[in-house]
Amino acid sequence: MEDLATYLCDLAKRRGAEFADVRVIRRSGESVLVQDGRADKLAASTDRGVGVRVLVGRCWGFASADSLARRRGERCVDDALALATASKAFVSDPAMIAPPARVEAEDRTDPAVPPGAMPVAEKIARLLQYERCGRAAADGGGRIVNSIVSYAEAWQEGVLANTVGTIVRTAGSRAVVTTLFVASDGKILQRGTEHRGIVGGAELLRQTEPEAFSGRAARKAVAALAAKPAPAGRFTVIFHPSITGLLVHEALGHNAEADAVWAGQSILEGRLGEDLAAPGVSIYDDSTLPGMFGSFAYDSEGTAARRRPIIENGRLVAFLHSLETAAKFEVEPTGSARAQSYDCRPIVRMSNTFMASGGVPLEEMLRGVARGVYLEDGHWGYVFVQKGQFICHAGQARMIENGALGEPLRDVSVSSMTLDVLKNIDAIGDDFEMKMPGMCGKDGQSAPTDCGGPHVRVADVVVGGHDGA
Repeated sequence: MEDLATYLCDLAKRRGAEFADVRVIRRSGESVLVQDGRADKLAASTDRGVGVRVLVGRCWGFASADSLARRRGERCVDDALALATASKAFVSDPAMIAPPARVEAEDRTDPAVPPGAMPVAEKIARLLQYERCGRAAADGGGRIVNSIVSYAEAWQEGVLANTVGTIVRTAGSRAVVTTLFVASDGKILQRGTEHRGIVGGAELLRQTEPEAFSGRAARKAVAALAAKPAPAGRFTVIFHPSITGLLVHEALGHNAEADAVWAGQSILEGRLGEDLAAPGVSIYDDSTLPGMFGSFAYDSEGTAARRRPIIENGRLVAFLHSLETAAKFEVEPTGSARAQSYDCRPIVRMSNTFMASGGVPLEEMLRGVARGVYLEDGHWGYVFVQKGQFICHAGQARMIENGALGEPLRDVSVSSMTLDVLKNIDAIGDDFEMKMPGMCGKDGQSAPTDCGGPHVRVADVVVGGHDGA
């Protein structure tokens, strides 16, 4: 793979590219799903290919092929050059790159259980064990009407080369296991989920304790049947770290991706240096954290990973950058360019995004609330980047009455303007948790990410829900 990558870079340069990079990748994956007591789906895949990106006269060209044959790579070079040349008459925003550092490095993380080392029969047996444990934990399973447990692993190795002499060799795998239990009392349906993800392989199935995983998910589903619908209105809200993670990822992180800022699609455009959050609020994106789901040593352009400040003590200090956006903003690249595979161009992405801890214990936060809502078990979020509005959904919640946690709630969503929430944070917890591994989507690509933070208290948040029917 390395010989092919360097050969194609040299070829692109000889044929007129001002800059070129080549990514050659092999990958494989396997997934298993069990549902309602039986193995339901099994899938396996292998893939390999090459992606060539060239810069010619301030225009990009990109082409890929699902082959490692030299002639197919040469065709990619020709196609990429032709596309860049043909674009000259139509490009209104000329491409450019910050001078890339010349790097020769290897980033390899070998799983404890390599791909294919655990037999499929063992994987199925472990997933069925999780399912049985969940049903048993939920009052014998009588109110569980649907149960699903799935596992997926993916291995990828690759080489990145460019025309300044960079060679980065990568190899590693990620694994995820997810469970969903749906409970019913004959009138409404409620669900409970749990999710685990690691940089590694099938050792995840040997490390995941059934009671703390599927048992917890099933109990959440059954408990939600007795919970009341969420009240509607404006409340002081306390976010569990999983909700804080959704906030910083969905509401702020996407807005801090410099390609969105440059395109005029971010509420952060033109606001560097402003105080946008409450004092004490600091938010970072860090792909150097050992073992975290969104971590990597080098991005898809060969820039070294780093800790990237976004907001420090309430002030917006920086964006996330690729080589191109760094050139346009006249700053250094931050190692934030990531591509899903060989057939995708690198774009600006988050990695592990989090809010730093403060110094307020949860008990103290609660004492300051006469009537509010405590949100936990972050499920999903969505951000309208250009409007600066976000929505987060919590799998569990409780009322706060006179400084103490009260009755449980179900089907709770919160909605607000991103900058209003950041300004209205009036307490930052002394704890920290980052356990939200997942695949973040953008422009048709997925990238492994994680997010988290401490408990935070926010004033004047719109809370709403429905009856679950």
